[in-house]
Amino acid sequence: MSQRSPFNKRNQPQTQEEKKASSAGMTRKSPTKAKPVREAAGSVRVVAKKKNPDGSTSTVGMTKEEKKEVRRAEREEEDVFNTLTNAMLKRDELYTSRRRIWWVFLALGLVFVVASFASGYIGASDGSNMYDLSTTGGILSVVSLVLAYVFIITSLVYEWMKIRPLRNETQNRIAGLSPKKRRATLAELYEEDERKRVEKKSGK
Repeated sequence: MSQRSPFNKRNQPQTQEEKKASSAGMTRKSPTKAKPVREAAGSVRVVAKKKNPDGSTSTVGMTKEEKKEVRRAEREEEDVFNTLTNAMLKRDELYTSRRRIWWVFLALGLVFVVASFASGYIGASDGSNMYDLSTTGGILSVVSLVLAYVFIITSLVYEWMKIRPLRNETQNRIAGLSPKKRRATLAELYEEDERKRVEKKSGK
């Protein structure tokens, strides 16, 4: 069946009432606007990922399996972050030297703890007070204990003042990298370590 042309005089309004009726028509909407929006199927769950204040992914509204997957991914990223931090600090000469000094302070503290108990035990083998200042063993025990406290506290302060800032600086630098860049950097460090190991082995 042929469609009538609206420009044909026979199809145009003739009377005044027909002209008013034709001018009062509505404008046709665009086909894209008239297209209905499809809703998600009933079996499909749409969960918007939200972040907690600590930066972790919120698991509200997720299934048990989805929560496990989110936590697994977060643990994996945390492992990469910590491994990359330790690998970069290992290559920092300033951090390495300060870590050695920290170990010296801590080791001396532990040595004097042992010396304090040993001196007190030897000086008070009869069961009397091991910290009795009237005996040589008691004096040595007290002096060793004081020195132990001094070195242990010094190691804690040194770690807080000299080592922690370097570690925080490295962590902040790594935090600014994307997860993909972190993995790539870690892979490069592993390759460098392997190359050095092979060169050292071949040099022998």
